This record gives sequence, structure tokens and C-alpha cells, in this order.
Amino acid sequence: ERERERERERESWLLLLEMKGLSVRPGVGGGRRGGVVARVSTAGTSSRRVTKMGDTQVIMSVANGALLALGRWGFLPYQRRQVEKAGLPTQADTVDPSNPQTHFEAGDDRAQEAEVFFTKDPAGFTIIDVLAWGSLGHVIGFACLAAKNANDLGVTVSPHW
Repeated sequence: ERERERERERESWLLLLEMKGLSVRPGVGGGRRGGVVARVSTAGTSSRRVTKMGDTQVIMSVANGALLALGRWGFLPYQRRQVEKAGLPTQADTVDPSNPQTHFEAGDDRAQEAEVFFTKDPAGFTIIDVLAWGSLGHVIGFACLAAKNANDLGVTVSPHW
């Protein structure tokens, strides 16, 4: 009875291996009782070339890198110039209304700009800037991937000059 139980268990394992697409040759292999050797069958399966860097990774990396570079070297200097040109908000002096003062000069200690997100970047590109420009890079990357996928499916969504 114990032998029948082992045989049923062995048959169930063989059936499971065959269902997974493995070809089975019983009675060949190591071990005291003669094992089962399974090999992958290539009949009826398709192969696909696996690359380390696919189209998706390249598109997303280029989009993120481009937008981060654009934010750091393109828009950040412009934004800093505009803030400096505008200056800090002012209020009329209570003693001399013709002499406006900044809120900090007027005595409001909380009006001073906080340096919460200080970085060692020479231009002052903070984590907030990285998150903002990285988000825009992801948006552009997803749009490029959607256009590429639609084009692969035969739907024209991007101009073809």
C-alpha cells in the first residue's frame, strides 16, 4: 500500500511537470531509486530577446534627465533673476510713508526667508526642484511611451513629417 501511495505521488509530480511544459523521462537520473530528469521543451514556445536596457527605460531616463537638466541650467537661473528683480514685499513705514520697508525690517521676525531645504548645489537646486522637474520628466516620458505604444498598434497620434 505504501508503494502504491508513492507511485500516485510520483505520477502527480510527473503530470504537474508536463502541465508546466516540461518533457519528462522517467527512470533516468541520480539517486538510489532512479529519479526523473526534466528538461524544458522548446516545442510550442516562443523566445524573446532580453536586453538590459529596453525602450521604456531609455525613454523614461532621457525624459527625466532632459527635464532635470532644463530645470537646473535653464529655468533656475531665470527664476532666481526674476525673484531678485521683484524683491521682497514691502509695506509703508509708519513714521515716514515715503520710505517703504520690507516686513522683516519693520519688525516681523517671521517674514525672513527660511532655509529649510538647504543643499550644497552651487545654484541652490533643492529637493523640491528635483521632485518638481522629475515629475514633469515622468509626464513627458509617459506621453512619449503612450505615443510610441499607439504607433506600434497602428494608431497615428504623433505627427509624421
